Amino acid sequence: QKMDATGEHPSSYELRVFIGFDGLRITDSCGGKEGSLYVYSRQSGRLISHHPDARTRLGLSAGGSTFCQGLTIIIDDIGGNLPLNPTKQEVAFGEEDNGAMHEENLMAWIGSVTHFFYHFHLKKCNDKKTVLTTK
Repeated sequence: QKMDATGEHPSSYELRVFIGFDGLRITDSCGGKEGSLYVYSRQSGRLISHHPDARTRLGLSAGGSTFCQGLTIIIDDIGGNLPLNPTKQEVAFGEEDNGAMHEENLMAWIGSVTHFFYHFHLKKCNDKKTVLTTK
């Protein structure tokens, strides 16, 4: 497909992604410390999806403690472009043409950004996960 002069694909849309380490989850002995994914929609005005351990969904290694340490990923659908089910309580990629491809591409991009973020901060701690959780 042909791109426009700005280099954007005609069907692209604005999306914000926030990634960080949740200090409260790191210290909670009862809670999971795996990489959690939250999806907020401006269309419904609230949290529409939460995956407590989204490592596999994002194509990240789910073995051991990699991508844990209270890792939190928040997708803010600022433009309200993600397809929602009729009750607006979950993302419904099946409701649109090429929905499976849309979901696969979105999770691959979010997973790639998350992978970079995690390893960037892990490298600052000399690749020691225990140091990463204390900072």
